[in-house]
Amino acid sequence: MDKFWRLLRTYCLNSTIVGLKYFYIYPDRLSRCFWAVNMISVLAMSFSITYFLYNRFEEMPTRIAIENQFEPIKSLPYPAITLCTPNQITKSSLEYFKTTLIEGNKTGLETYIPLVLGFYEYIDITDQTRDKLKRFQDLLEKNRYTVPDLLSRVPQMCNRFLKRCYLERKMYNCTDLFKPILTARGYCCTFNNNYMFNHRMNSRDPNFVNRTVKATGLTNALVVVTDYEMEDSINGTLLNAGAVPVMYTDWTEFPSDDELTYIDGYGESFHIISATYTYCSDEVKSLPVRSRNCYFHDEHVLDHFTSYHNSDCDHLCYANAVIEACNCTPPYIPNTGRSHFCTLVDIPCIIDVKWNMSNWLTTENCKCLRDCESRRYHGEMSLGNFNAIPYTLKNLYDGLDLNNSTSAFHFFFSNPTYLKQKQETVMSIISLASNLGGVFGLSMGFSCISFLEILFYVYLGLKMYIRNKLAKVFLAISNHYN
Repeated sequence: MDKFWRLLRTYCLNSTIVGLKYFYIYPDRLSRCFWAVNMISVLAMSFSITYFLYNRFEEMPTRIAIENQFEPIKSLPYPAITLCTPNQITKSSLEYFKTTLIEGNKTGLETYIPLVLGFYEYIDITDQTRDKLKRFQDLLEKNRYTVPDLLSRVPQMCNRFLKRCYLERKMYNCTDLFKPILTARGYCCTFNNNYMFNHRMNSRDPNFVNRTVKATGLTNALVVVTDYEMEDSINGTLLNAGAVPVMYTDWTEFPSDDELTYIDGYGESFHIISATYTYCSDEVKSLPVRSRNCYFHDEHVLDHFTSYHNSDCDHLCYANAVIEACNCTPPYIPNTGRSHFCTLVDIPCIIDVKWNMSNWLTTENCKCLRDCESRRYHGEMSLGNFNAIPYTLKNLYDGLDLNNSTSAFHFFFSNPTYLKQKQETVMSIISLASNLGGVFGLSMGFSCISFLEILFYVYLGLKMYIRNKLAKVFLAISNHYN
Protein backbone atom coordinates (compact mmCIF):
# COMPACT_ATOMS: atom_id res chain seq x y z
CA MET A 1 0.00 0.00 0.00
CA ASP A 2 2.93 2.31 0.72
CA LYS A 3 4.10 1.93 -2.87
CA PHE A 4 0.67 3.03 -4.13
CA TRP A 5 0.77 6.21 -2.05
CA ARG A 6 4.30 6.93 -3.23
CA LEU A 7 3.16 6.50 -6.84
CA LEU A 8 0.16 8.80 -6.25
CA ARG A 9 2.46 11.40 -4.69
CA THR A 10 4.79 11.22 -7.66
CA TYR A 11 1.86 11.68 -10.06
CA CYS A 12 0.43 14.66 -8.19
CA LEU A 13 3.81 16.41 -8.01
CA ASN A 14 4.54 15.90 -11.71
CA SER A 15 1.04 16.09 -13.25
CA THR A 16 0.10 18.85 -15.71
CA ILE A 17 -3.29 19.15 -13.97
CA VAL A 18 -3.09 22.37 -12.00
CA GLY A 19 -3.74 22.06 -8.26
CA LEU A 20 -2.84 18.45 -7.55
CA LYS A 21 0.75 19.20 -6.54
CA TYR A 22 -0.39 21.64 -3.85
CA PHE A 23 -1.70 18.72 -1.78
CA TYR A 24 1.92 17.72 -1.14
CA ILE A 25 3.70 21.08 -1.37
CA TYR A 26 1.44 22.43 1.41
CA PRO A 27 0.68 19.37 3.55
CA ASP A 28 -1.09 21.23 6.41
CA ARG A 29 -4.75 20.40 6.89
CA LEU A 30 -6.13 23.88 6.10
CA SER A 31 -4.27 24.12 2.76
CA ARG A 32 -5.34 20.65 1.72
CA CYS A 33 -9.00 21.44 2.55
CA PHE A 34 -8.76 24.66 0.55
CA TRP A 35 -7.40 22.92 -2.56
CA ALA A 36 -9.75 19.98 -2.19
CA VAL A 37 -12.83 22.25 -2.13
CA ASN A 38 -11.54 24.27 -5.08
CA MET A 39 -10.69 21.19 -7.14
CA ILE A 40 -14.09 19.60 -6.50
CA SER A 41 -15.89 22.88 -7.33
CA VAL A 42 -13.96 23.42 -10.55
CA LEU A 43 -14.47 19.78 -11.54
CA ALA A 44 -18.23 20.07 -10.93
CA MET A 45 -18.36 23.27 -12.98
CA SER A 46 -16.46 21.59 -15.83
CA PHE A 47 -18.83 18.62 -15.92
CA SER A 48 -21.87 20.96 -15.79
CA ILE A 49 -20.61 22.92 -18.79
CA THR A 50 -19.85 19.62 -20.55
CA TYR A 51 -23.44 18.49 -19.93
CA PHE A 52 -24.88 21.71 -21.39
CA LEU A 53 -22.57 21.57 -24.41
CA TYR A 54 -23.53 17.98 -25.18
CA ASN A 55 -27.25 18.76 -24.81
CA ARG A 56 -26.90 21.63 -27.23
CA PHE A 57 -25.06 19.37 -29.64
CA GLU A 58 -27.87 16.79 -29.43
CA GLU A 59 -30.88 19.11 -29.49
CA MET A 60 -29.76 21.75 -32.01
CA PRO A 61 -26.97 20.25 -34.09
CA THR A 62 -27.73 22.14 -37.31
CA ARG A 63 -28.75 25.57 -38.55
CA ILE A 64 -29.73 27.00 -41.92
CA ALA A 65 -27.59 29.89 -43.09
CA ILE A 66 -27.84 32.02 -46.22
CA GLU A 67 -24.99 31.09 -48.51
CA ASN A 68 -25.83 33.29 -51.48
CA GLN A 69 -28.68 35.76 -51.99
CA PHE A 70 -27.74 36.26 -55.63
CA GLU A 71 -27.41 32.75 -57.06
CA PRO A 72 -27.99 33.01 -60.85
CA ILE A 73 -31.43 31.76 -61.81
CA LYS A 74 -30.25 30.31 -65.10
CA SER A 75 -31.16 26.61 -65.39
CA LEU A 76 -33.35 26.72 -62.25
CA PRO A 77 -36.36 24.43 -62.85
CA TYR A 78 -39.73 26.08 -63.22
CA PRO A 79 -42.09 25.31 -60.36
CA ALA A 80 -44.88 22.84 -60.93
CA ILE A 81 -47.90 25.14 -61.30
CA THR A 82 -51.30 23.49 -60.88
CA LEU A 83 -54.59 25.17 -61.78
CA CYS A 84 -57.89 23.54 -60.79
CA THR A 85 -61.19 24.24 -62.48
CA PRO A 86 -64.03 25.21 -60.11
CA ASN A 87 -66.39 23.46 -62.54
CA GLN A 88 -65.93 19.86 -61.42
CA ILE A 89 -69.26 18.68 -62.92
CA THR A 90 -70.31 20.10 -66.29
CA LYS A 91 -73.60 19.62 -68.09
CA SER A 92 -71.93 18.63 -71.34
CA SER A 93 -69.63 16.08 -69.67
CA LEU A 94 -72.54 14.58 -67.77
CA GLU A 95 -74.61 14.23 -70.95
CA TYR A 96 -71.74 12.49 -72.69
CA PHE A 97 -71.14 10.27 -69.65
CA LYS A 98 -74.79 9.17 -69.80
CA THR A 99 -74.31 7.92 -73.36
CA THR A 100 -71.52 5.60 -72.19
CA LEU A 101 -73.74 3.93 -69.57
CA ILE A 102 -75.14 0.76 -71.12
CA GLU A 103 -76.41 -1.11 -68.06
CA GLY A 104 -78.55 0.03 -65.15
CA ASN A 105 -81.12 2.72 -64.41
CA LYS A 106 -79.90 6.23 -65.34
CA THR A 107 -83.00 7.94 -63.97
CA GLY A 108 -82.21 10.68 -61.44
CA LEU A 109 -78.52 10.80 -62.28
CA GLU A 110 -78.60 14.62 -62.04
CA THR A 111 -79.50 14.30 -58.36
CA TYR A 112 -76.76 11.74 -57.71
CA ILE A 113 -73.86 13.42 -59.46
CA PRO A 114 -73.39 16.43 -57.08
CA LEU A 115 -72.67 13.97 -54.27
CA VAL A 116 -69.36 13.17 -55.99
CA LEU A 117 -68.09 16.49 -54.64
CA GLY A 118 -67.96 14.81 -51.23
CA PHE A 119 -64.45 13.70 -52.17
CA TYR A 120 -63.37 17.37 -52.10
CA GLU A 121 -65.90 19.25 -49.95
CA TYR A 122 -68.10 18.63 -46.92
CA ILE A 123 -71.64 17.55 -47.78
CA ASP A 124 -74.58 16.70 -45.53
CA ILE A 125 -74.80 12.96 -44.92
CA THR A 126 -78.28 11.55 -44.36
CA ASP A 127 -79.85 8.15 -44.89
CA GLN A 128 -81.18 9.44 -48.20
CA THR A 129 -77.64 10.52 -49.19
CA ARG A 130 -76.26 7.09 -48.37
CA ASP A 131 -78.99 5.46 -50.44
CA LYS A 132 -78.23 7.67 -53.46
CA LEU A 133 -74.51 6.96 -53.17
CA LYS A 134 -75.23 3.22 -53.06
CA ARG A 135 -77.42 3.38 -56.20
CA PHE A 136 -74.86 5.47 -58.06
CA GLN A 137 -72.03 3.10 -57.11
CA ASP A 138 -74.07 0.11 -58.31
CA LEU A 139 -74.61 1.91 -61.61
CA LEU A 140 -70.86 2.52 -62.00
CA GLU A 141 -69.99 -1.10 -61.21
CA LYS A 142 -72.53 -2.42 -63.71
CA ASN A 143 -70.80 -0.35 -66.38
CA ARG A 144 -67.31 -1.24 -65.11
CA TYR A 145 -66.39 2.30 -64.12
CA THR A 146 -64.10 3.15 -61.21
CA VAL A 147 -64.29 6.34 -59.17
CA PRO A 148 -61.13 7.79 -60.85
CA ASP A 149 -62.84 7.15 -64.21
CA LEU A 150 -65.84 9.16 -63.03
CA LEU A 151 -63.78 11.98 -61.47
CA SER A 152 -61.83 12.42 -64.70
CA ARG A 153 -64.86 12.34 -67.04
CA VAL A 154 -67.45 14.67 -65.51
CA PRO A 155 -65.31 17.80 -64.80
CA GLN A 156 -64.40 20.47 -67.31
CA MET A 157 -61.46 19.09 -69.28
CA CYS A 158 -58.14 20.94 -69.55
CA ASN A 159 -58.63 21.55 -73.27
CA ARG A 160 -61.79 23.54 -72.42
CA PHE A 161 -60.64 25.13 -69.15
CA LEU A 162 -57.36 26.48 -70.60
CA LYS A 163 -58.15 28.89 -73.41
CA ARG A 164 -54.72 30.28 -74.35
CA CYS A 165 -51.12 29.81 -73.21
CA TYR A 166 -47.84 31.66 -73.73
CA LEU A 167 -44.38 30.79 -72.44
CA GLU A 168 -41.43 33.14 -72.91
CA ARG A 169 -43.32 35.14 -75.61
CA LYS A 170 -44.25 32.05 -77.62
CA MET A 171 -47.85 30.81 -77.98
CA TYR A 172 -48.39 27.12 -77.24
CA ASN A 173 -51.24 24.68 -77.41
CA CYS A 174 -52.17 24.56 -73.72
CA THR A 175 -52.35 20.77 -73.68
CA ASP A 176 -48.65 20.72 -74.68
CA LEU A 177 -47.76 22.62 -71.51
CA PHE A 178 -50.36 21.31 -69.07
CA LYS A 179 -51.34 17.73 -68.21
CA PRO A 180 -54.49 16.54 -66.38
CA ILE A 181 -54.15 15.36 -62.79
CA LEU A 182 -56.50 14.39 -59.93
CA THR A 183 -55.70 16.19 -56.67
CA ALA A 184 -57.27 16.83 -53.27
CA ARG A 185 -58.80 19.92 -54.95
CA GLY A 186 -60.39 17.93 -57.76
CA TYR A 187 -59.57 17.65 -61.44
CA CYS A 188 -56.70 20.02 -62.26
CA CYS A 189 -54.21 20.93 -64.98
CA THR A 190 -50.53 20.93 -64.05
CA PHE A 191 -47.49 22.54 -65.67
CA ASN A 192 -43.94 21.13 -65.34
CA ASN A 193 -44.95 18.31 -63.01
CA ASN A 194 -43.75 14.75 -63.46
CA TYR A 195 -47.11 13.44 -62.17
CA MET A 196 -50.18 13.19 -64.40
CA PHE A 197 -53.45 11.27 -64.74
CA ASN A 198 -52.97 8.43 -67.24
CA HIS A 199 -56.72 7.70 -67.77
CA ARG A 200 -56.67 5.13 -64.95
CA MET A 201 -54.79 6.70 -62.04
CA ASN A 202 -52.16 9.30 -61.19
CA SER A 203 -48.62 8.19 -62.01
CA ARG A 204 -45.34 9.58 -63.21
CA ASP A 205 -45.26 10.88 -66.76
CA PRO A 206 -42.84 8.63 -68.71
CA ASN A 207 -42.32 11.38 -71.31
CA PHE A 208 -41.81 14.21 -68.83
CA VAL A 209 -39.25 16.88 -69.75
CA ASN A 210 -38.27 19.29 -66.99
CA ARG A 211 -38.52 22.94 -68.10
CA THR A 212 -35.93 25.39 -66.77
CA VAL A 213 -36.00 29.17 -66.53
CA LYS A 214 -34.31 30.79 -69.51
CA ALA A 215 -35.48 34.39 -69.13
CA THR A 216 -37.04 36.61 -66.46
CA GLY A 217 -39.43 39.54 -66.43
CA LEU A 218 -43.10 40.05 -67.24
CA THR A 219 -42.58 39.83 -71.00
CA ASN A 220 -41.23 36.26 -70.60
CA ALA A 221 -43.99 35.09 -68.28
CA LEU A 222 -46.02 31.93 -68.46
CA VAL A 223 -49.41 33.38 -69.42
CA VAL A 224 -52.51 31.22 -69.00
CA VAL A 225 -56.06 32.28 -69.82
CA THR A 226 -58.77 30.16 -68.18
CA ASP A 227 -62.55 30.08 -68.37
CA TYR A 228 -64.56 27.71 -66.17
CA GLU A 229 -67.65 28.23 -68.38
CA MET A 230 -70.24 29.04 -65.77
CA GLU A 231 -73.11 28.41 -68.18
CA ASP A 232 -72.01 24.76 -68.51
CA SER A 233 -72.06 24.12 -64.76
CA ILE A 234 -74.79 22.30 -62.83
CA ASN A 235 -76.49 24.44 -60.18
CA GLY A 236 -74.92 24.12 -56.76
CA THR A 237 -71.75 22.35 -57.94
CA LEU A 238 -69.24 25.19 -58.52
CA LEU A 239 -66.40 24.96 -56.01
CA ASN A 240 -64.67 27.86 -54.23
CA ALA A 241 -67.39 30.34 -55.35
CA GLY A 242 -65.85 30.17 -58.82
CA ALA A 243 -62.30 30.99 -57.69
CA VAL A 244 -59.42 29.06 -59.28
CA PRO A 245 -57.00 27.32 -56.87
CA VAL A 246 -53.32 27.79 -57.79
CA MET A 247 -50.66 25.50 -56.27
CA TYR A 248 -46.87 25.80 -56.45
CA THR A 249 -44.61 22.81 -55.80
CA ASP A 250 -41.29 21.47 -56.99
CA TRP A 251 -41.52 19.47 -60.21
CA THR A 252 -40.68 16.26 -58.31
CA GLU A 253 -43.57 16.66 -55.83
CA PHE A 254 -47.24 15.82 -56.09
CA PRO A 255 -49.43 18.99 -56.05
CA SER A 256 -50.15 20.09 -52.49
CA ASP A 257 -51.61 22.97 -50.48
CA ASP A 258 -48.27 24.11 -49.03
CA GLU A 259 -48.27 27.13 -51.36
CA LEU A 260 -51.90 27.74 -52.35
CA THR A 261 -53.83 30.80 -53.52
CA TYR A 262 -57.35 31.35 -54.90
CA ILE A 263 -57.92 33.69 -57.85
CA ASP A 264 -61.37 35.09 -58.59
CA GLY A 265 -62.72 35.38 -62.14
CA TYR A 266 -62.82 38.26 -64.61
CA GLY A 267 -59.40 39.80 -64.26
CA GLU A 268 -55.65 39.43 -64.56
CA SER A 269 -53.38 38.21 -61.80
CA PHE A 270 -49.61 38.75 -61.78
CA HIS A 271 -47.61 36.19 -59.80
CA ILE A 272 -44.03 37.22 -59.04
CA ILE A 273 -42.27 33.94 -58.23
CA SER A 274 -39.25 33.68 -55.96
CA ALA A 275 -37.27 30.52 -55.24
CA THR A 276 -35.26 29.24 -52.29
CA TYR A 277 -32.92 26.28 -52.61
CA THR A 278 -31.70 24.53 -49.47
CA TYR A 279 -28.97 21.89 -49.36
CA CYS A 280 -26.82 20.20 -46.70
CA SER A 281 -23.13 20.25 -45.93
CA ASP A 282 -21.16 17.01 -45.80
CA GLU A 283 -21.07 17.25 -41.99
CA VAL A 284 -24.88 17.35 -41.83
CA LYS A 285 -25.14 14.38 -44.20
CA SER A 286 -23.02 12.34 -41.81
CA LEU A 287 -25.34 13.04 -38.85
CA PRO A 288 -28.03 10.50 -37.91
CA VAL A 289 -31.65 11.33 -38.75
CA ARG A 290 -32.54 12.05 -35.12
CA SER A 291 -29.89 14.77 -35.02
CA ARG A 292 -30.49 16.56 -38.34
CA ASN A 293 -34.28 15.97 -38.12
CA CYS A 294 -34.81 15.69 -41.88
CA TYR A 295 -34.84 13.10 -44.66
CA PHE A 296 -33.03 13.00 -47.96
CA HIS A 297 -35.15 12.07 -50.99
CA ASP A 298 -33.62 8.60 -51.31
CA GLU A 299 -33.41 7.90 -47.59
CA HIS A 300 -37.01 7.16 -46.65
CA VAL A 301 -39.36 5.25 -48.97
CA LEU A 302 -42.99 6.39 -49.12
CA ASP A 303 -45.74 4.08 -50.33
CA HIS A 304 -47.23 5.27 -53.65
CA PHE A 305 -44.41 7.83 -54.10
CA THR A 306 -40.99 7.01 -55.50
CA SER A 307 -38.98 9.42 -53.34
CA TYR A 308 -39.43 11.28 -50.06
CA HIS A 309 -40.93 14.77 -49.90
CA ASN A 310 -42.52 16.36 -46.87
CA SER A 311 -45.63 17.35 -48.85
CA ASP A 312 -45.99 13.81 -50.24
CA CYS A 313 -45.70 12.46 -46.70
CA ASP A 314 -48.57 14.77 -45.67
CA HIS A 315 -50.69 13.29 -48.47
CA LEU A 316 -49.80 9.82 -47.25
CA CYS A 317 -50.79 10.71 -43.67
CA TYR A 318 -54.27 11.57 -44.89
CA ALA A 319 -54.37 8.47 -47.10
CA ASN A 320 -53.35 6.23 -44.19
CA ALA A 321 -56.08 7.74 -42.02
CA VAL A 322 -58.65 6.96 -44.73
CA ILE A 323 -57.21 3.47 -45.24
CA GLU A 324 -57.45 2.67 -41.53
CA ALA A 325 -60.94 4.11 -41.09
CA CYS A 326 -62.54 3.25 -44.44
CA ASN A 327 -60.36 0.40 -45.76
CA CYS A 328 -59.74 2.16 -49.09
CA THR A 329 -57.35 4.66 -50.70
CA PRO A 330 -58.36 8.21 -51.77
CA PRO A 331 -58.77 8.33 -55.58
CA TYR A 332 -56.04 10.92 -56.19
CA ILE A 333 -53.19 9.05 -54.45
CA PRO A 334 -50.81 7.96 -57.24
CA ASN A 335 -49.83 4.41 -58.13
CA THR A 336 -52.83 2.73 -56.51
CA GLY A 337 -54.47 -0.44 -57.82
CA ARG A 338 -57.97 -0.04 -59.23
CA SER A 339 -59.48 -2.40 -56.67
CA HIS A 340 -58.14 -0.35 -53.73
CA PHE A 341 -59.66 3.03 -54.59
CA CYS A 342 -62.44 4.41 -52.41
CA THR A 343 -65.93 4.12 -53.86
CA LEU A 344 -68.90 6.45 -53.63
CA VAL A 345 -70.31 4.61 -50.62
CA ASP A 346 -67.08 5.48 -48.75
CA ILE A 347 -67.72 9.23 -48.99
CA PRO A 348 -69.47 9.45 -45.55
CA CYS A 349 -66.48 7.72 -43.97
CA ILE A 350 -64.02 10.02 -45.77
CA ILE A 351 -65.91 13.11 -44.57
CA ASP A 352 -65.83 11.75 -41.03
CA VAL A 353 -62.03 11.32 -41.30
CA LYS A 354 -61.70 14.95 -42.46
CA TRP A 355 -63.77 16.19 -39.53
CA ASN A 356 -61.55 14.28 -37.11
CA MET A 357 -58.22 14.70 -38.89
CA SER A 358 -56.63 16.23 -35.80
CA ASN A 359 -56.98 12.85 -34.08
CA TRP A 360 -54.92 11.22 -36.82
CA LEU A 361 -52.16 13.83 -37.05
CA THR A 362 -49.98 12.55 -34.24
CA THR A 363 -46.26 11.81 -34.18
CA GLU A 364 -47.03 8.10 -33.94
CA ASN A 365 -49.27 8.06 -37.04
CA CYS A 366 -47.61 10.78 -39.07
CA LYS A 367 -43.89 11.41 -38.75
CA CYS A 368 -43.23 13.75 -41.67
CA LEU A 369 -39.80 15.28 -41.26
CA ARG A 370 -38.80 18.21 -43.44
CA ASP A 371 -36.72 17.77 -46.59
CA CYS A 372 -32.95 17.96 -46.13
CA GLU A 373 -32.64 19.30 -49.67
CA SER A 374 -35.49 21.20 -51.28
CA ARG A 375 -36.60 23.87 -53.72
CA ARG A 376 -39.39 26.08 -52.44
CA TYR A 377 -41.35 28.53 -54.57
CA HIS A 378 -43.38 31.48 -53.36
CA GLY A 379 -45.64 33.78 -55.37
CA GLU A 380 -46.41 37.40 -54.54
CA MET A 381 -49.60 38.37 -56.31
CA SER A 382 -51.25 41.53 -57.58
CA LEU A 383 -54.67 41.70 -59.24
CA GLY A 384 -56.10 43.70 -62.09
CA ASN A 385 -59.06 43.69 -64.48
CA PHE A 386 -59.61 43.60 -68.22
CA ASN A 387 -60.82 47.20 -68.57
CA ALA A 388 -57.56 48.43 -70.11
CA ILE A 389 -57.20 45.58 -72.61
CA PRO A 390 -58.51 47.62 -75.62
CA TYR A 391 -55.77 50.22 -75.02
CA THR A 392 -52.77 47.91 -74.65
CA LEU A 393 -49.92 47.91 -77.18
CA LYS A 394 -50.11 44.13 -77.63
CA ASN A 395 -53.38 42.35 -76.89
CA LEU A 396 -52.59 38.80 -75.80
CA TYR A 397 -56.29 38.00 -75.56
CA ASP A 398 -57.37 39.03 -79.06
CA GLY A 399 -60.24 36.82 -80.22
CA LEU A 400 -61.12 35.52 -76.74
CA ASP A 401 -64.45 36.14 -75.04
CA LEU A 402 -63.49 37.74 -71.71
CA ASN A 403 -66.51 37.12 -69.47
CA ASN A 404 -67.14 36.87 -65.73
CA SER A 405 -65.65 33.36 -65.54
CA THR A 406 -62.42 34.27 -67.38
CA SER A 407 -59.08 34.70 -65.61
CA ALA A 408 -55.63 35.49 -66.96
CA PHE A 409 -52.56 34.37 -65.02
CA HIS A 410 -49.04 35.74 -65.48
CA PHE A 411 -46.33 33.67 -63.76
CA PHE A 412 -42.79 35.06 -63.92
CA PHE A 413 -39.50 35.58 -62.08
CA SER A 414 -38.79 39.28 -61.67
CA ASN A 415 -35.17 38.84 -60.52
CA PRO A 416 -32.42 36.88 -62.30
CA THR A 417 -31.29 35.45 -58.94
CA TYR A 418 -32.64 33.19 -56.21
CA LEU A 419 -31.80 32.48 -52.59
CA LYS A 420 -29.42 29.61 -51.83
CA GLN A 421 -29.32 28.28 -48.27
CA LYS A 422 -27.00 25.79 -46.61
CA GLN A 423 -27.87 23.59 -43.67
CA GLU A 424 -24.72 23.25 -41.62
CA THR A 425 -23.73 21.98 -38.22
CA VAL A 426 -23.89 24.40 -35.33
CA MET A 427 -21.35 22.26 -33.52
CA SER A 428 -19.55 19.38 -35.16
CA ILE A 429 -17.83 16.55 -33.32
CA ILE A 430 -14.53 18.39 -33.76
CA SER A 431 -16.05 21.62 -32.38
CA LEU A 432 -17.53 19.73 -29.44
CA ALA A 433 -14.16 18.16 -28.63
CA SER A 434 -12.45 21.55 -28.94
CA ASN A 435 -14.98 23.19 -26.62
CA LEU A 436 -14.62 20.44 -24.05
CA GLY A 437 -10.84 20.76 -24.24
CA GLY A 438 -11.17 24.52 -23.70
CA VAL A 439 -13.46 24.05 -20.69
CA PHE A 440 -11.21 21.55 -18.91
CA GLY A 441 -8.06 23.42 -19.93
CA LEU A 442 -9.43 26.70 -18.58
CA SER A 443 -10.68 25.25 -15.31
CA MET A 444 -8.11 22.55 -14.48
CA GLY A 445 -5.29 22.78 -16.98
CA PHE A 446 -6.41 19.40 -18.27
CA SER A 447 -5.10 18.42 -21.73
CA CYS A 448 -4.38 15.36 -23.83
CA ILE A 449 -1.03 15.06 -22.10
CA SER A 450 -2.86 15.04 -18.77
CA PHE A 451 -5.00 12.16 -20.00
CA LEU A 452 -1.94 10.25 -21.19
CA GLU A 453 -0.28 10.92 -17.83
CA ILE A 454 -3.25 9.33 -16.06
CA LEU A 455 -3.03 6.30 -18.33
CA PHE A 456 0.73 6.09 -17.78
CA TYR A 457 0.43 6.18 -14.00
CA VAL A 458 -2.42 3.64 -14.11
CA TYR A 459 -0.04 1.44 -16.11
CA LEU A 460 2.69 1.93 -13.50
CA GLY A 461 0.25 1.10 -10.69
CA LEU A 462 -0.88 -2.11 -12.45
CA LYS A 463 2.70 -3.03 -13.21
CA MET A 464 3.67 -2.53 -9.58
CA TYR A 465 0.67 -4.52 -8.38
CA ILE A 466 1.38 -7.44 -10.73
CA ARG A 467 5.07 -7.42 -9.79
CA ASN A 468 4.27 -7.57 -6.09
CA LYS A 469 1.83 -10.43 -6.64
CA LEU A 470 4.36 -12.38 -8.66
CA ALA A 471 7.04 -11.77 -6.05
CA LYS A 472 4.76 -13.16 -3.35
CA VAL A 473 3.96 -16.22 -5.49
CA PHE A 474 7.64 -16.92 -6.17
CA LEU A 475 8.45 -16.44 -2.49
CA ALA A 476 5.74 -18.90 -1.47
CA ILE A 477 7.00 -21.49 -3.96
CA SER A 478 10.58 -21.02 -2.74
CA ASN A 479 9.56 -21.44 0.88
CA HIS A 480 7.55 -24.55 -0.01
CA TYR A 481 10.52 -26.38 -1.55
CA ASN A 482 12.94 -25.22 1.05
